[in-house]
Amino acid sequence: QKKVLRVGYNPDHLPYSYFNTRGNLVGLDVELIHRLAVRLQVKLEFVPYKNDTVIKQLESKEIDLAIGGLIITPERLLRAGFTHPYQTATLAVVLADHRREEIVNWDDPQIPTGLKLGVAYNDLAIAARRQLPHVEIVVIDSLSSFFKDNSQQLDGLIIAAEDGSAWSVLYPEHTVVVPQPIVQRPVGIAVRSQDLTLLRFLDRWLDFERMDGSLDRLRSFWVEGGGIKKQSPRWCLFRDVFHWLP
Repeated sequence: QKKVLRVGYNPDHLPYSYFNTRGNLVGLDVELIHRLAVRLQVKLEFVPYKNDTVIKQLESKEIDLAIGGLIITPERLLRAGFTHPYQTATLAVVLADHRREEIVNWDDPQIPTGLKLGVAYNDLAIAARRQLPHVEIVVIDSLSSFFKDNSQQLDGLIIAAEDGSAWSVLYPEHTVVVPQPIVQRPVGIAVRSQDLTLLRFLDRWLDFERMDGSLDRLRSFWVEGGGIKKQSPRWCLFRDVFHWLP
């Protein structure tokens, strides 16, 4: 009987881990961890987490590791182990397309006063408040809440550019702006701080995935959407391959 690897995932972090319109859990990290399961010959058990509970779920041994575009922060490193980064999160702002010129530089004194920006993750909120000290930053429940109803009447959304590019395809009236200078944060897989053997293995395994081109192929498919050819005039990458659209 195969051993079970309990994997924590964020159910609403497109393009890393999310449910498509068919109800399947998919994404860059989900496909990556399925590759790990084949290598280890283990069965995967997926357990959802929220950003403010993921470390507790690791510590309580509810999950063995956590995926889903997790940003590595000094605060998290005090309580959990992280692999070497396999991806970066580039700090960006999603704005209505006609407002894209409002935030070009993080330290621009011409940024409109009274601007109200949402952010779904506390780790990004910390970085956002550091870059935009005069802007009101509001932590929201989920990224989808901004795009679907924006009940808090936000002017925009602080987000990783890699995430925002996917959302802007679903909601093309929005655009992703990467203000200068570029600010990036590392993304990794989290494990319990005492699981050093697992951590070392994951680092070496990610080296293999990187060196044989697998990580680049996953990134191209899930983040950049590249390498996919149209098959018919009615064919749509984001509907027929990613299943983001109904």
